[in-house]
Amino acid sequence: MPFAGASVYAGTLVYYAAYYLVLGQAWNMMSGLTGYVSFTHGALAGIGAYTAVLAINGGWPIALALVAAVVVTAFASLVIGATSLRLRGTAFTFATLFFQELLLLAVRKLPAAGGAAGTTLQEILPTSLPHVLMVSTAAAATIAFALLRRSRTGVRLLSIKGDEDAAAAVGIDATRLKIGVFCASAALCGLAGGIHALFIASLHPESVFAVETSIVALAVPLIGGVETALGPVVGAILYVGLREVLQIVAPSLHLVIVGLLILLVTLFLRDGIVGAARRLLQRRRSYRAALETAR
Repeated sequence: MPFAGASVYAGTLVYYAAYYLVLGQAWNMMSGLTGYVSFTHGALAGIGAYTAVLAINGGWPIALALVAAVVVTAFASLVIGATSLRLRGTAFTFATLFFQELLLLAVRKLPAAGGAAGTTLQEILPTSLPHVLMVSTAAAATIAFALLRRSRTGVRLLSIKGDEDAAAAVGIDATRLKIGVFCASAALCGLAGGIHALFIASLHPESVFAVETSIVALAVPLIGGVETALGPVVGAILYVGLREVLQIVAPSLHLVIVGLLILLVTLFLRDGIVGAARRLLQRRRSYRAALETAR
């Protein structure tokens, strides 16, 4: 059993919360800090998944296979970023959607990856291994984002989000920074995808490269709160809980309801649940301070 004293079901929920947390932090690192909305993070995780399985089936140790997943995904993001990050706004977003579908078509035509039928992990692994690796990666990704957000690089990325032309005018190399953070973000996706491949064992192009995964990677930080390390944590937990309820109540309306939730958060809680909670706490503190002053 993956987690002592916990059911397999509970362990699976924790695993998926950790998986979506990694993807959410990766999206937050790129899109949350730069303002460039990406729909390709699910596909990047798919690259990592296929790379890891093919490497392990080829006789590579698991550790090296996961390293290969990170390297290959980062290189793929370098190619994608070099071509798409010169675009802005909706043009960039549509470019990432294009790459999402292009990667799906490419894998379906790739004989080494099993083509449209997909491929299967041929090595039997301990059931606890993917759980431990994914939770550890989620914790590391959250810490990495918090450090990046507070660093000089994080400030420069936020300046690009605020006004890219003004950032360039003061000497910030926006293109280099965007490509760099996109590669770092993709590396996280590649690692998460490689670990996820160990968990699911069987890969099919339509599921591994489903645009739904990219939507979830976007939804998690948007719901919880972009530009914060805690936001994707809250978003991932809420999403997994909501998904479990919807699979019982309305399984066919899963993405529709998630989309409506994103819309509501965007309209009424622009900085997400974490941002709204912080504002509420600040108001309470201000109210208490005013009361104490009045006394």
